[in-house]
This record gives sequence, C-alpha cells and structure tokens, in this order.
Amino acid sequence: MVVKRAARYHGSTLIELLVVIAIVAVLISLLLPAVQQAREAARRAQCKNNLKQLGQAIHNYHDSFNTMPPGWIGDTYWGYQSMLLPQLDQSVMYGTIATTIGLDSDGNLAIGFSAQVSSFPMPSVLQTLLPVSSCPTDSAMSVITFPINGYRLTQPTTNDDANTTKLARNSYPGVLGSMLKPGVIPNQVDGGANGAFFQNSNVRFADISDGLSNTFLVGERSRPDNIGGQLGGGDTSWAGVGDESCAQAFALAVGDCSQDSQINMRTTTPPDPMSPYPIGAFGSLHAGGCHFLFGDGHVQFISERIATGPANMPGSTYQNLASISDGLTLGEF
Repeated sequence: MVVKRAARYHGSTLIELLVVIAIVAVLISLLLPAVQQAREAARRAQCKNNLKQLGQAIHNYHDSFNTMPPGWIGDTYWGYQSMLLPQLDQSVMYGTIATTIGLDSDGNLAIGFSAQVSSFPMPSVLQTLLPVSSCPTDSAMSVITFPINGYRLTQPTTNDDANTTKLARNSYPGVLGSMLKPGVIPNQVDGGANGAFFQNSNVRFADISDGLSNTFLVGERSRPDNIGGQLGGGDTSWAGVGDESCAQAFALAVGDCSQDSQINMRTTTPPDPMSPYPIGAFGSLHAGGCHFLFGDGHVQFISERIATGPANMPGSTYQNLASISDGLTLGEF
C-alpha cells in the first residue's frame, strides 16, 4: 500500500505578516519627510524664481522710465505691481485697465490709472491671480474679501458695493523702509519712508546710495493666520491699496522693516485697521525666515533671527537693509 504524504503549504504566518507591515511602515515614515522636504525645496525655489522675475520686471521698468514704479499712486491707490504688468507679460491686462472708465476721488469719470481701483466695473481683471505673484508654499485663497478687520475699500460713490469688493492676492509687497511707527497716517509716509516703495515714490537706482546689492526692494509675506492665539501674516494685493485712511490700506501693497515688524512676527493683539501690526510685517510659511529681492536683482533667504534694532543705527542689520541710503556698514546676514 502506497502512503501519500500530506501536501505542505508554505504560507506566511501572522507574525511574519506583521513584521513585513512594520518594516514597510518604518520605511514609509523614513521616506515621507524626505519627500516633503524635496517638495518644499522645490516650492522655495519657485518662490525665489518669482522674486527674480519681479526683479527683472523692475529693472526693465527702470530702463524705460529711469525710475522704479511708485509703491502706490496717491488718490487712485494703484500698487507698484499694477505698473509692472507689461514687464510681467501681462500687457493685455494692463491695456484693459488703461482703457476702462471708472471714477476719480471726487466721483468724476476717469479712465485707466486716473480712476480709483475700487471704482472699476471689471472685477474679474482685478481678481486675476498673477502666477509670478504667488508663493507656492502659501495655499491661501486666490482673492482677498473685504471688509477685513473693519477695513473696507474706499469707493467714490454712495454705493455700498465696496463692502464685498475682492482683489487678487499677492505674496510680494514692496519695501516701505524701516521708519514706520504705530499711528502713522498712510498718506503721509511719503515724507518719512526711507525705503524703495511708498506713496508716489519715484526712487531711481542712483538714489540707492547704500548699493543695489545691499538694499531690499521687495519682500515676502504669507497669508494671515491665527495659531494658538498667535497672529501673524497679512493680506497683500497686486492691484493696489484701495484706500489711504488706515494702515491696513497701504499694507496691501507695501511692508515695513521697523523694529516692531520683525520677520515672521507673532502677536496676541488683534489687528486694528489703524495699526500696521502684524499685517505690515514680512514673513513666510517657509521655516525660519523669508525671501527678499535686492536692488541688483539677486534673491536671498533672510533669517528671522537677523539682527534688528532702531532705524538708522549701526548693528540694526534688518533695518539697514530696508533703507536705501542710511550709509551704515551692514552686519552679517
């Protein structure tokens, strides 16, 4: 009689399966941070490239007009990036704005940049996000909805439509300087700003006596946030400031590097329409600092630990970089 041996099946035991799962989980946990770091490195590189493109646009504008664009235009409120649209390959958008009829500050018919931003009957253009003006790390909504913190856009009519005005977001405000103090009236900062961009500014490269390679032109700002009661960031728009009656107005186009507005600053004080803090500071969602465009066109990541202090004083490296002509020797940064 032939005895048949029972077939032996070589399957995995439960313990072996659990070991394999554990190994896979460990590998994933090791790989995931590396993937995230690689993605963030790519986003930071794109953010840096955006600022380089803005720098090229500013230089091309200067070549054409022998001056940089104003931080914003008084009374009509158009911001510096709206002046750069042709240099940013947005000539069609620029032409649309330049030929559209709106209202001036007195409520009279005006055309193009002689009309106030908020009077334009063409919200789709002003709500168009410019790819070069958006940091890929900051995943905020593409438009800013007003009113914000009690601040609304001025509109030179009795129409209340401005209460729901929306403007496209921007990640890169111009540098106002280092001398802004709480309570400063925005439409008076043209007499006190010491940076590259302010109301009706017409700064030439020749005016930057500290050297183009030693002077901020544009910085980075992330969306507003509230983490554990710590407030930071602020809204920015390429179209303009929309108003000049409060600090939140000019902060839509420019930012300050004063001692009280440090990089990535956090505060527990709720934003006030009449105060630039914290919405006027520079900062980013990149860890440890933010990018700045310098006058010579190079872009550098500036640490949030950079030396700060009173304006126009030796050792206040952050403030010294924000001034176009303080004549002071820079510290390391």
